[in-house]
Amino acid sequence: MAAGANDPMMAPFGGSWNTEASVSATEPKEDEPAFPPIYDGSADDPDKAMQYKMEATEMKECGNLEAAIEKYTLAITSALPSALLYANRADCMLKIKPSRPKAAIRDCDEAISINPDSAKALRIRGRAKKITGDYEGARKDLGASQSIDFDGGAASDLKFVMEKVAEIEAEKVKKRLEEQEKLRKRAADIKKAQEDAKKEAEAERAKAAADAGGMGGMPGMGGMPGMGGMPGMGGMPGMGGMPGMGGLMSSLMSDPELAAGMSNPKIMGAFSKLMSAPGGPAGLLSNPAKLQELMTDPEVGPFMQKLMGKLGGGMGGMPGGMPGGMGGMPSAGAGGSDDMPDMDDIPDLDMN
Repeated sequence: MAAGANDPMMAPFGGSWNTEASVSATEPKEDEPAFPPIYDGSADDPDKAMQYKMEATEMKECGNLEAAIEKYTLAITSALPSALLYANRADCMLKIKPSRPKAAIRDCDEAISINPDSAKALRIRGRAKKITGDYEGARKDLGASQSIDFDGGAASDLKFVMEKVAEIEAEKVKKRLEEQEKLRKRAADIKKAQEDAKKEAEAERAKAAADAGGMGGMPGMGGMPGMGGMPGMGGMPGMGGMPGMGGLMSSLMSDPELAAGMSNPKIMGAFSKLMSAPGGPAGLLSNPAKLQELMTDPEVGPFMQKLMGKLGGGMGGMPGGMPGGMGGMPSAGAGGSDDMPDMDDIPDLDMN
C-alpha cells in the first residue's frame, strides 16, 4: 500500500487535501467535500502527467467521473498543468452527482489565471456559478466564452441567466422605488409636522396678543377714544375731585373682581359708554332708567355695583355704600319723584 494511504489527511491518489499549498482562496462549504489538490510546484514529471491525463480522458469517456477526477488530480500534481487540464477536471466535478460547483469554480479560476481566453474554463465556470445562484457572474463568464467560441448548450445557459439577471434587476428597481417613496412620504410628514407646529405657534402668539389686548389695549383704555383725557375726568363736576383716568384705571385694576370684569367685552362696552356719555358716571345718576338697566343686567350689574361702591367715596361726598337716594343726593325730578331706584331695591348680584 502506498505511503499515506491510511492517512485521513492524504488523498487516495497522492497529495494533501487540506494543506495550505493545495487549497485555494475559495474555501469549500459544508455542503461540498474538500477541494482536490492543485499543483504546488514540488513535482516536475511531464511524462507521468501525460500518462495520468490519458487515463483520465479514458475514464471520463466511460462515464466514470470519480475515477477521472482522481487521474486528473494525479496529472495536475505531477507537473505544471495546462489551463485545459484544470478545465477538464472542473467539467467532471460539475457533472458528478452530487455536483461540486465550488470546486469546479476554483479549478476554472486556476485555468483562467493561466489562460484568460480559455473558452472552456469560462464556460464551465459560468455554468458552475449558475448552479450556485451567482447569475450575474454566470452571465459575464458565459457571455465571454461565447464571444471566444460559440457553444449551443452555453447559449441556452446564457439565455437562462440573462432572464434571471433581468428579474433581479427589476426587483432591485422595485425596492429602490419603494425606498424612495418611503423617503418622500417621510419628508412630507416632517414638512407637515413643521407647518402644523408653525401654525400652532402662530395661534398661541395670536391668543397671547388677544389676551394682552384685553387687559391693556381694549377699547376705551390706554388712550383709546373715551378713556384718558376725557372731558370732565380730572375733577369732574359733582364727582368730588375724582382722580384722573390714570388713577381711576389704576384703582380699578388693583381690584381683582373689577379687573376680571374689565376683561368681559360686554362689561367693557357698558363701561366705555358710561365713561364717554355726557356727564360720565355723574350723568348716569340723573338717568334712573339707564342705571336700572345696567344694574339689573346679570353680567354688568354686579360690576357696576362694585364700581359704584369703589367710586362712592369720591362722588360728591356720598357714602361709599351709597344707600337709597344715592347718598342723600336729591332724586331726579322737581317733585321728589321716586323714579330713581333705591340702591336697597337693586338686587345684590354676586360677582362670582
